[in-house]
Amino acid sequence: MSDAALLHRCAQRAGLSRIERGDGIGPRTRWNLLQRPGKDGAKGLTIKGRRPSKDDPSRAQRDREYDYKKRFYRSAQVAEDYDFHRWGTKERARRNARKWATILRGLSYTERVQTILDLPCGTGRFTGPLSGRGYEVVGSDISREMMGQAAARSEGIDRIWGYVQADAEGLPFPDGAFDCVMSIRFLFHIDPETRVEILREMARVSRRWLILDYRHRYNYRYAMWTLKTFLGLRTTPLKRVSLEELRSECSRAGLSIKKIIPVVRIFSDKWIVVCEAVTPEGDS
Repeated sequence: MSDAALLHRCAQRAGLSRIERGDGIGPRTRWNLLQRPGKDGAKGLTIKGRRPSKDDPSRAQRDREYDYKKRFYRSAQVAEDYDFHRWGTKERARRNARKWATILRGLSYTERVQTILDLPCGTGRFTGPLSGRGYEVVGSDISREMMGQAAARSEGIDRIWGYVQADAEGLPFPDGAFDCVMSIRFLFHIDPETRVEILREMARVSRRWLILDYRHRYNYRYAMWTLKTFLGLRTTPLKRVSLEELRSECSRAGLSIKKIIPVVRIFSDKWIVVCEAVTPEGDS
């Protein structure tokens, strides 16, 4: 069976809430959107008379637990506002383009990747660009509402096989269903123990590769946040991993780190981490 046929069958078998492209999905937002093209498929959004703010409905409370985050994003209002809040200014759109460029660098360190699981895919900001690069993609998210936005965006785009509603703690795909699992802007929401369990589950459904977005503490933002917390100017510590913690989590999940790529050195707290699933001894 070809990779494409296997991918299609996996999507069908796991179709707990399969969203066909354009099926019942209306306009992406109720506002007048002005598209601003970014680099290589990354786009920014602006809404007339409004700028992203801390009061946007799609901005989750930073200090809340993972179970809250899982519930929070399963909202039509959050899904509708999400794209605007994440990259609704030129600078936010540039940040998005920089991350996409770093993801492409990460993928350049992989080999023989044709099929990718985008988990969580959210509103599909990277699902379409991945297919544009020739990959066969399945998007998956716990939020049907977010996937609805992704489905509307991907209508008519080849190589996107569909969207599968799933909890990352128990994915409905068979072992080794994808050449690669990509997870962006997700892992920092999760406590370390649950994160290791989710990494194991991602490794299970990947034949070999994982592209992970990790948030680290070796940057200006973390230093300033820690200082402000010490001075009492902030009440919530910023939770970020050390290199030792990253290595420990990956090792416990059965992953080997091949490359760590900073999105922007010094100023950004984002790493794109390229990992390989370690094959147990005796397995072929």
